[in-house]
Order: sequence, then structure tokens, then C-alpha cells
Amino acid sequence: MITPYVLAEESLYHFLEEHGNNRVKRELIHFWGIHPNARFDRKGICYALDCSKLDAERALGAMVEEGLLNKHVAKGVTLYSLTTNQERRQPILALATLDWGRWQLMIKRVDRKTN
Repeated sequence: MITPYVLAEESLYHFLEEHGNNRVKRELIHFWGIHPNARFDRKGICYALDCSKLDAERALGAMVEEGLLNKHVAKGVTLYSLTTNQERRQPILALATLDWGRWQLMIKRVDRKTN
């Protein structure tokens, strides 16, 4: 029997498969799930995710284009935040509620499919 929980997790898997096609984007999805109401600059994000400026720029740009993040420029500083669009925001918040083991299983599943 397929439970609502299994269906929900499958939906989250497909979201991660579509929007988390590399390590930095997956880590950003997790990062924004933990900090859904905050704004960060690229430098802070690079530090938190231990990634290069170029990798962060690519991932952030793609996520802005996909409607997952908002980009704000204030006094010459670009800040990023999780979108306020509830439809786009909800899967990210739901993924953040997964325990670490479920998250790792989902990542391994995405990696197997892409390799």
C-alpha cells in the first residue's frame, strides 16, 4: 500500500532531482530550508557551503531563474533569500524536515540517476 508519506517523499525526490542536479544546488536547497526567512550575500553563502565563488554564482543564478530564490540589491550589495512564492517555497521547507539519513538516501538516489 502506498501511503501519503511515500507519495510526499516521492514528490520531494522529483523536486530535488529537477532543482538539485549538483552538490552546490543541493546544499543551497538544504541551506534555504534551514534559513527560510534570512537574506545572505554570496560571500556568506560561499563560506557556509565551502564552495567557490564561481560555483555559488552559477547555482544562485540558476535558482533565481527557476524562481526558488529572490535576488535583492541594496546599497550595491546583492542579497539572496528564499522565494516568498509558497508553491516554490514549500518543497524546500519540506526537504529541510527530513532527517539526515533520509536526506542522504535521496541524494544518493539522485546521484545514481544522473551518473
